[in-house]
Amino acid sequence: MNHKRTFNRLAASIVFTLLAATFPLCGQTPEPVKPPESGPGFVLQGEGGLVTALVLDPSSPSTLYAATARGLYRSQDSGASWEARGRGLEGHSVLSLAVDGSSAGTLYATTDKSGVFKSTDGGARWSAANQGLTSRYVGVVTVQGGAVFVGSESGRIFRSFDAAASWTELTPPTTRVSVTAIAVDPSSSQIIYAGTNSEGIFKSSDGGTTWVHTLGQLSKGTVWTLVLDPTKASTLYATTHDGLFRSDDSGVTWKGLHKSLKSWNVLGLAIDPATPRTLYAATAIGIYKSLDSGGSWVMQNPDLYVSALSLDPRATSVLYAGTHLGVLKSVDAGAKWAPLRLAPDPNAPPPAAAAAAAGSALPASNLPKLPVARRSSSTSSPSSPSSTSSTAPGAPTTDPAMLRPLPVRAGARPTPPAQRRLSIGDE
Repeated sequence: MNHKRTFNRLAASIVFTLLAATFPLCGQTPEPVKPPESGPGFVLQGEGGLVTALVLDPSSPSTLYAATARGLYRSQDSGASWEARGRGLEGHSVLSLAVDGSSAGTLYATTDKSGVFKSTDGGARWSAANQGLTSRYVGVVTVQGGAVFVGSESGRIFRSFDAAASWTELTPPTTRVSVTAIAVDPSSSQIIYAGTNSEGIFKSSDGGTTWVHTLGQLSKGTVWTLVLDPTKASTLYATTHDGLFRSDDSGVTWKGLHKSLKSWNVLGLAIDPATPRTLYAATAIGIYKSLDSGGSWVMQNPDLYVSALSLDPRATSVLYAGTHLGVLKSVDAGAKWAPLRLAPDPNAPPPAAAAAAAGSALPASNLPKLPVARRSSSTSSPSSPSSTSSTAPGAPTTDPAMLRPLPVRAGARPTPPAQRRLSIGDE
């Protein structure tokens, strides 16, 4: 199969990635990852680990779910306290989560080898929901307009109108690569956008029967997420391995928004629905904020590998970030961030005290730092990355996260530099 040949070609690239992340660059020794200072609410690497998915319940934003390297967790009090969930998901790597806001307690999870799972009790118990799926490598799930969509390898997209009881495959936008991101226009379920791991973005205006290649210059980079402006569906953002892009005409044309980002590896985006010009970007080296729709950016929290962002739609100054060390929370629009404890701790304060700690000031220097380097000041930053290189011109070539090989399976998010391991053999 084509993805097997791709895997073989990428094996050498994986080794190169590990060497680049391990050995010092330019004769300098990177600063080692340090544990945070002790205190209430801290999440150490062994207590939460890399967050692979972080979602809020749209019908009850005080409820959020975090899939981590150690399992699935739920909070019903805006992160003040957490409980372990996920019976039935043991041994599975969760790549994506989606909450069905129209059905209380209903969630969907995708996995790297076991397809789709569904829960109807707030994530406590899960069961496989694979009737009609022809692939078990499912990287992304989204719920929109009474339908559930999932993306898989070989360009496969499946849709369910019966809450994942059965699936129907749409016409693949491509058969060569995996679908890694899906967005559906809330004003018209016939309009579907699909991001891939090396062929850019495709758009369908007829419910997935036919597709148009809309962002093709990303011939080497992975599209991690597709995010629609909640106030204007014709505005669409794409977070990718090669930067952040915006379309103001429903995907017809695109503009790069990453000139002032020190890492072009943008893994997630949150939009303030009250002031949609305010954006928050999750990158491989920290969280950025923009007040002008991505025209300029300011670093909010440096030296963190940020894999996901969620914003409370009812209190838009409240944000949550999934990182390589667990979940962080901000209650002041990203100015200050506090870690949240996911794993049970007998010495942790009661929920009321934990909530107060989450809202307190936390200097960025108290958080662990990743051994990453910044973009050289002498390097220029074009508005659009090159279509012929996986590391775009002007990108921070000393940032180990930029040297990541392309994912072989759908939704295979990168491992942070501090946690990379050589694992070859899954063909």
